[in-house]
Amino acid sequence: MSYIGDKDFLIEVEKGNVVGHSLIHKFGRNENVGAAYEPLTFGGVYQTPQPASATTLRVAAGNANDTAAGSGAREVSFQGLDETGALVTEAVATAGASASSATSATFIRLFRAWVSSSGTYGTVSAGSHAADIVIENGAGGTTWATIDVTGFPKSQSEIAAYTIPLGKTGYLISYIATTDSNKAVDIFFFKREAILDAAAPYEAMRLQFEEVGIQGHIAETFAGAIKFTELTDIGFLVKAASPAHVSANFELLLVDN
Repeated sequence: MSYIGDKDFLIEVEKGNVVGHSLIHKFGRNENVGAAYEPLTFGGVYQTPQPASATTLRVAAGNANDTAAGSGAREVSFQGLDETGALVTEAVATAGASASSATSATFIRLFRAWVSSSGTYGTVSAGSHAADIVIENGAGGTTWATIDVTGFPKSQSEIAAYTIPLGKTGYLISYIATTDSNKAVDIFFFKREAILDAAAPYEAMRLQFEEVGIQGHIAETFAGAIKFTELTDIGFLVKAASPAHVSANFELLLVDN
């Protein structure tokens, strides 16, 4: 039997040679971690509504060049879960200084967004979008994610969280976390099962591992992986004694049930 953490096995998974298996690479950063725990995402934002509050999503009004015929982002794709827990991916055309049309799908989780079409051939001196791209609920007013432009247009959300889709089991293989300078940061990796529960009693958010007072860099590979059942939220929460910049990524093997 192939070992779940074996590199050769994981390469075969990535090549599509292992039926019913796939690899998920998740990464995120929080540029201003404070003294209370918050998600390891850009802006510290991660929405987790219950199924009854599922919503469409859209790109908020932004830069005039980030439009369907512009020099910046022409299309943005969203990936997450709908109110049944099924994986959904949908793209919307950008509308520059106006909000885009809303998705046809509804979401209870958004764990990835990216610029899927641009009016510029990207280079080190010319990025693929003109300004921050903010993803919000279809009616507007609630931010779900931001694709950052600071320093260089990223064209990709930064969300160190994931939810195991319906019909899948996840195995956490490894993670890496970094902090800026010598600032001490506490890192908490959680799970919450049964995200579709609509009434109490609910499953608790449970600690899976914790690293306290991290400065600079920490990495871990799990010999046997950590198992997560379908419809389980997983991800990092972080806090710091003084404002800190923190990033992390993790590798997850998904297996069909």
